Amino acid sequence: MVRMPMRTIVFTCLLLLVFGLEASGQETSLQNQIYRARDMVLPALVHIQPVIKDYQTGELKKQAVVGSGIVFDFAGYVVTNYHVAGRAERIICTLHDKEQVSAVYVGGDPSTDLAVLKLQLDDFDGVLHVAQLGRSDTVQVGQYVLAMGSPLSLARSVSAGVVSTKDRYFSSDYRLPTGEETGKYNLWIQTDAAINPGNSGGPLVDMNGQVIGINSRATFLANNLGFAIPIDIVKSVTQEILANGEVERSWIGVHAQSLQELEGFFGTGTNKGVLIASIDPGSPAEVSFLKAGDIILAIDGVPVSARFAEELPAFYRAIAEHAPGSEMALKVLRKEKEYSFKVTTRRLGTLQGEDFDCEEWGFTVKAITRFMQLENQLSDSLGVLVVGVKRVAPGDVGGLRGGDVIRAVNKEPITTLSDLMSMYTELVGDGTEKILLTVKRGGAIRLVVLNVDQLQAESGSSPHE
Repeated sequence: MVRMPMRTIVFTCLLLLVFGLEASGQETSLQNQIYRARDMVLPALVHIQPVIKDYQTGELKKQAVVGSGIVFDFAGYVVTNYHVAGRAERIICTLHDKEQVSAVYVGGDPSTDLAVLKLQLDDFDGVLHVAQLGRSDTVQVGQYVLAMGSPLSLARSVSAGVVSTKDRYFSSDYRLPTGEETGKYNLWIQTDAAINPGNSGGPLVDMNGQVIGINSRATFLANNLGFAIPIDIVKSVTQEILANGEVERSWIGVHAQSLQELEGFFGTGTNKGVLIASIDPGSPAEVSFLKAGDIILAIDGVPVSARFAEELPAFYRAIAEHAPGSEMALKVLRKEKEYSFKVTTRRLGTLQGEDFDCEEWGFTVKAITRFMQLENQLSDSLGVLVVGVKRVAPGDVGGLRGGDVIRAVNKEPITTLSDLMSMYTELVGDGTEKILLTVKRGGAIRLVVLNVDQLQAESGSSPHE
């Protein structure tokens, strides 16, 4: 048995005591920081209960959902996710003192999944708390954060974790529940703080009590993966929504991909240029003779690069931030030679068109936007797109299918949603029992007959009862 000198034993005990006290002090300090950050932001948290419209099943359905938001202005403005309140018909918000007030939708941006609401505070006698918005460009990997919200309808919850990465990229193939493409113009803060359905729209908070992100996405494919929209993007989007009611972006029809492992094939230097993967037909890029395989080296003299996928959002923002209708100068590398191109931008416009429920005919439709035309590979934007078809209804029995484009009703051309709505109102009002639809499916034209009278007789009901 080895005997330790008494001085060594005493010194060891002192070290353990000192380090134990220091660790205890650090733990207490962290706990106090969490309490302080919680108390600064939690009173500004809003529990949101919107009633949204769903047209996907072939009929209009209204359903109540839950989400979260944060008050960021003393006028009563709240920021949340577009997928929480962007298609809401009615919005009720519960504040920190459990008082419920209604809210109105100010505007939204599905491309970043953000929306702004305004609380109706005329009859509210309480104190409105406002959260302080921080910065996301200073966020560090490993930094402690708190996620606040209403996960699974459990209002006013706080979870803790760290920032796993501050520049997570997602393909723009991701769609919101409302159908819009999102994530093209921003990266995401990834955290292991628990984010679940209902947390959407709630704040991601640093230990200084500042909001550094808006919780937006959770994944069920793995544990401890939640994602937030960086607050720098949030501030820019909310300011534009408050000023204009929407976010206006330019578009040239270019789709890019990362150059990683492809630089040797295209003769580019490291971290130099953006590869054009494809170009939309009829777009400004096609009109200006850009081609797939071209490498964009600079925009208006400013070098651009997308060696890695997470650099793509910055490239798309550089285009989107140009004023619609303005001319953009591109330096392009094509077959190891440099060329200059002038491209005139166009306004991106609305991603998804307005919905309409043809209730008596048993299907729902949507106006066709330019984005939808390109996404669905349509030759033009004439007609209306069939969103859903109700089972055992006239449309279903007649052979109508989701994705069909209605081009005529009873041989009357349908070019816009307004045309269809007028025809529908007229024919239902007249009690017309057979309707002929001319639809485009793929590249073929088909005829669909709606036997409204037959199904009414079988069900023993009438729409005019």
